[in-house]
Amino acid sequence: MSKFDHIRPLYDSEVNEAILSVIHHPMMKALMSFSFPDTDESVWMEQLKKTHSKRDFQVNFIYSAVQQVIQRSSDGLTTSGFEKLDKHAPYLYISNHRDIILDTSLLNVCLLDHGLVMTASAIGDNLVQKAFLHTLSRLNRNFLVQRGLSPRELLQSSKLMSEYIYQLLARENRSVWIAQREGRTKDGNDATHQGVLKMLGMASDEDNLMDFFKKIKIVPVSISYEYDPT
Repeated sequence: MSKFDHIRPLYDSEVNEAILSVIHHPMMKALMSFSFPDTDESVWMEQLKKTHSKRDFQVNFIYSAVQQVIQRSSDGLTTSGFEKLDKHAPYLYISNHRDIILDTSLLNVCLLDHGLVMTASAIGDNLVQKAFLHTLSRLNRNFLVQRGLSPRELLQSSKLMSEYIYQLLARENRSVWIAQREGRTKDGNDATHQGVLKMLGMASDEDNLMDFFKKIKIVPVSISYEYDPT
């Protein structure tokens, strides 16, 4: 039993059981039909049944879904900067925020294409209230940010979040994505909220907080869409 159990993604040992619990859900069928429009249902269903890790789920299924989004709704995706990153190092990506699904999905497609460590990504628990969405988010390596808390609960939650992010980076060699502020930016003023940096710093045992921020390898991310994806 871990203190992170109520916010963490699934362990790989839990993946297959979770997939089997939602494999016949209408939303899963819709997602797979969108991802593999020319593939018979029996083919992707059989492959899903043989999936036992989050990476396999992301690489074999979610990657295809995102590629379909790119192909059907855009003239392409352009990127820069990934060549400057170490392929074996975990990074903390702090990003501006336009769409909770696409922002992280597009980043992880780029990370995979460049041979970099994919992220565990923060998502508000208010967005995954339905059982299917909660399971899908945990399969896709999301961890939960608790919303609607009292000030005291928020402090405790922030400390837990900070510890979990540090564990992912320092002990699990897993990159992390978080938004630079709560909620999507409505006016294009993409400024990182101080509260995000304060939350991250709660896990520090360094005398100098700047040394801690260097240690966790923060990478700023800027993403833009021609049209608001929402």
